[in-house]
Amino acid sequence: MRRITTPELYLLVTAGLVLLGLGAGIAGLGTVRHRSALLSDIAGVSGPLSVDAQDLYRSLSDADATAANAFLTNGAEPAELRQRYLDDIARATAALTVALRDAGDEDAARLGRLADQLPVYTGLVETARSYNRLGVPLGGAYLREASALMRQTLLPAAQELFESAQRRLIAAQREAGGFPWVVLLLGLVIVGSLLAAQVLVARRTNRVFNVGLIAASLVALLSLAWSTMALNIAAGQVETGHRDGSALVSLLADARRAALQARADEALTLIARGNGAVFEQDFGAVLTDLIGPDGTGGLLGRALSQAPTAADRAVIEAARGHARRWSDLHGQVRKLDDGGDYQKAVTMATDTGPESLSTVFGRLDAAMTDALAITNQRVSRQAGHAGNALGGLGVGLVLITAGLVTAAVLGFRPRIGEYR
Repeated sequence: MRRITTPELYLLVTAGLVLLGLGAGIAGLGTVRHRSALLSDIAGVSGPLSVDAQDLYRSLSDADATAANAFLTNGAEPAELRQRYLDDIARATAALTVALRDAGDEDAARLGRLADQLPVYTGLVETARSYNRLGVPLGGAYLREASALMRQTLLPAAQELFESAQRRLIAAQREAGGFPWVVLLLGLVIVGSLLAAQVLVARRTNRVFNVGLIAASLVALLSLAWSTMALNIAAGQVETGHRDGSALVSLLADARRAALQARADEALTLIARGNGAVFEQDFGAVLTDLIGPDGTGGLLGRALSQAPTAADRAVIEAARGHARRWSDLHGQVRKLDDGGDYQKAVTMATDTGPESLSTVFGRLDAAMTDALAITNQRVSRQAGHAGNALGGLGVGLVLITAGLVTAAVLGFRPRIGEYR
């Protein structure tokens, strides 16, 4: 078996270093591009889709609660309630249109069901309004049918859309937040290979230093340090966005959903005129989910414990205070209704004074909307910071890889030439 000559060995080592350098560069560049694509999806697609789904659910649920409260007034409902209902339907329609732009096939099917059934719902509400204006009791049946369609079809589809968007967002965050093990391992391999090559040349030539291989080693160390640090910083930003953003968004969205559902239950209990025990039981169960049996737990209590900043805690604490006050006022409404004073109960439920039940609920809804806005912005902001951490790394890796390969070739070229 023929023994490999020194020039042939140098050629093999050079080829190996070139392949390793190119492989490490391509792997690093691929990782950077993949992470950048995930961050773009978080900031531009899955994150906004989650927000659109939140807005869609809120608009639909608020429309249902507003229609029920407007119905309680008998005859021509207050102009502000009518306008609020119409605004909710308009926002829901706009959110449907925007969500369809970025939705996948499964989400598009859900949105299609929503788009088909929303006109049916509004038609039932308009029929209920017409009968109510005429003083015909049949209007209550139509409104209950409309509310059943909302709760059994429209809101579940909107909730599924939100959960799907959240899963997509969280999956992208987890993938973008992983430690860049491949980049680190390949970087260590190329640095170790360059050191081994320098030892080989030193032993064969009795030259301690090889300028080309030293330069290649320094370039490899630079590449390893820059890429690992940038990717790790980006991963940390994404993890912060997940921990302090997406996870909290899910809690706050559930809390707002519970509050809106309870608000509709409250009105439907009165509309049923003594036959609304089911709605009242649902109200109690949902309110317990929202603030716990003692007013300090539930979804808002969990959200408060997870809130990362004083600003988050302040707005969530305000929401919890409004929820407790609302619960107290609801108890007064039920006491009047159960005591036979239905008209006073309706008056209290529909009053719009500064400390009325409707106003307190409005403050609760506004506080939770603010909390969600702060948290959603954090998700987008952290994705932006992560993208900034990767800025220029892709171009840098291309240049670094070219420099590494060139330095390695130039390091061996004079040594190979010595044998010609």
